[in-house]
Amino acid sequence: MDHHRKGWAFLSLLFMNFLPYLSRVAGGWEWVAQYWPDPGSELFGLLFFHVFYSTAAIPIIIGIFRSRTSMLPWLLPLIDVTILTVLIHHNYDLASDAQAAIGLMVFPLFTMATGFLALGIGLLLQWLPTRT
Repeated sequence: MDHHRKGWAFLSLLFMNFLPYLSRVAGGWEWVAQYWPDPGSELFGLLFFHVFYSTAAIPIIIGIFRSRTSMLPWLLPLIDVTILTVLIHHNYDLASDAQAAIGLMVFPLFTMATGFLALGIGLLLQWLPTRT
């Protein structure tokens, strides 16, 4: 059973790393390409971007391993982090300001924080029925 949890944890990590790109597809490929690093710095740029977006998956992964009697400890952070990431990235214009790229570091930390709040609610809802 534990190997299934590891697989789901890996899929959630991949999902969170592709979600910023997927949320921009509706704006066209040039809109998605705004998140691609400049030529010559692709490796560092992608690594930098995806290290931050991997942090947004942490509450989901913890919820996967803490789920015992309910799906809520991983489902609530997944829904929260997904909705927030899509809302933030679907129209975020990196060309609007010289400091706009700073948002790419702040947004995943913000979504991670709200994901931990959702994880706490999910763990509480999982614990409440068992406390009798």
